[in-house]
Amino acid sequence: MIKEAAPVLAADSATVTTDRMGRLYAVIPDDVARPLALAARQGIDPEAHGIFFESDPHPARSWTATTVRTIFEAVLSSPVAAQDHDAWGLRLYRKYGGCTLLGFIVGESGRDTGTRRWRDFDTTDDLRVRGCASIVAASRPALAGTCTF
Repeated sequence: MIKEAAPVLAADSATVTTDRMGRLYAVIPDDVARPLALAARQGIDPEAHGIFFESDPHPARSWTATTVRTIFEAVLSSPVAAQDHDAWGLRLYRKYGGCTLLGFIVGESGRDTGTRRWRDFDTTDDLRVRGCASIVAASRPALAGTCTF
């Protein structure tokens, strides 16, 4: 069985925008969004109802954690988020290497950055990364860099 290589996300291929209510969106290529969306659902019971579910932890050197850190860097360097990193939960990322992004991650086919709306919400479920992407801070050495959603 041949396993495909995981797509690499370049920081400049992530578009950072907000919706009409000021919520942050990191719009990434579809080929990266699909496996990231699957990783965010890993370990969550598909029949579970409610909120506050957390995915399985992804190791610090995994494709998932590396991709999330790239998204964090793209958000931090964007003019959209530059005004207030604290509003998006990223203030501690530069200092401690970990934080939770208080925004959304979605594939580019699922989001129209011009109108700041979903393109076709019902058919782009596979492009929406559920939960808040988190990286464990360096203050927890055994888990530092681990990623969850």
